[in-house]
Amino acid sequence: MIYPVVVPALGATGGDFALVGWLVQPGAWVEQGAPLFVVQTDKADMEVEAFRGGYLRTIVIPAGATVSVRETVAYLSDSRDEPLAADGIETPQAPLATGAAPRSSASYSSLNSCEGLLEAYRHMVLTRRFEDHLYALFLQGLVPGTLHQYQGQEAVAVGVCSVLESGDAVFSTHRPVGHFIARGCPLRSIAAELWGKATGCAGGKGGQMHLTNMQIGAYPSNAIVGANIPIATGAALAFRLSRTNRVAVSFFGDGATNIGAFHEGINLAAVKNAPVIFVCENNHYAASTHISLSTRVQQIARRAEAYGIPGHTMDGMDILAVYQATREAVARARAGEGPTLLEFLTYRYAGHSRGDPGGYRTKEELQKWRELDPIPRCREVLMRQYGASAESLQLIEDECQESVEDSVEFARSSPNPASGELRAAVYASGGAQ
Repeated sequence: MIYPVVVPALGATGGDFALVGWLVQPGAWVEQGAPLFVVQTDKADMEVEAFRGGYLRTIVIPAGATVSVRETVAYLSDSRDEPLAADGIETPQAPLATGAAPRSSASYSSLNSCEGLLEAYRHMVLTRRFEDHLYALFLQGLVPGTLHQYQGQEAVAVGVCSVLESGDAVFSTHRPVGHFIARGCPLRSIAAELWGKATGCAGGKGGQMHLTNMQIGAYPSNAIVGANIPIATGAALAFRLSRTNRVAVSFFGDGATNIGAFHEGINLAAVKNAPVIFVCENNHYAASTHISLSTRVQQIARRAEAYGIPGHTMDGMDILAVYQATREAVARARAGEGPTLLEFLTYRYAGHSRGDPGGYRTKEELQKWRELDPIPRCREVLMRQYGASAESLQLIEDECQESVEDSVEFARSSPNPASGELRAAVYASGGAQ
């Protein structure tokens, strides 16, 4: 089959780009994810990777030309012999899977058991496969908007959410997909929201940065850095006042720890003894700024000392370390002993967003963190400690891939929101119109 290579929406303004140069010659085989060509956007020179493996059959747009978003610049093919006639060129569509049904809620046993760790492994793999698949589609110009991806950080989301009960509340960020999958939001509804469809978890009104599913305790994700911290504190105060024994969890990155909402939210939670867990996913970069350039303290968790609450720094690439630290913090909160600040050292493999080339970090640094990948580490524990077979784990991975492809087909075939829904849910029922 012949596959068009298009220019993804990498720039902030959506304008035309300069095609700086090609990195692969026609006739050469290129691996999925390998750089194909370089474009100059309104941000920087950026490499565009191959969305799949194949032979670079022909270059349509030469180096030095101006190209537009979603313009076809070349063609890949499965072999060197396939004809390039116009009627032989097809844009591949995501197939509808017939295997595993989408999951609608997360249910974890103790991660200190084989059953619980297998379920955690499933959720981490599902997140990774979904994010990787989205990126491949993004490179083909098939995903509307941008993406803030979660590859590399899966152990934090799954390890934290595996401890929570159905009545607990999760508050997420502009990078919410991993948190929502870990919490049990149906994958179809997440995918549909990314495509802005009526079947999305926010009815197509939120997009990738504003997921929501109140039925499972996943409150609307907030794209403003650190803004969910005082909101989670408020929810936790409501839980305490109503004596419900529920807890709230606030996820945020290292960049959020230097803004006022971080200090105000944690201080109020400490003063009021609110049952809230503050989870800092320290991936070392606030967009492109390394933590060493913005923060003097070596461990963000030490800032808890200023508020008189516990703070712990843990390996965020080890799901069992995340699980154990969160279990202790949640038990403390339910016992009425107040908040905890947990800092998990982790790493995002992708750029801040899909328009970020990541030139501020070295390939050696990225490789070092990839060697700590939480998914192979979890797989190793399952095989070594619990005797899980490679075949059984491969079956889980295959089922996850089927669910991913099913969710994307569902999203792309779902209806757009009706025009009459434009003003729906703007006001509370019975409020001003």
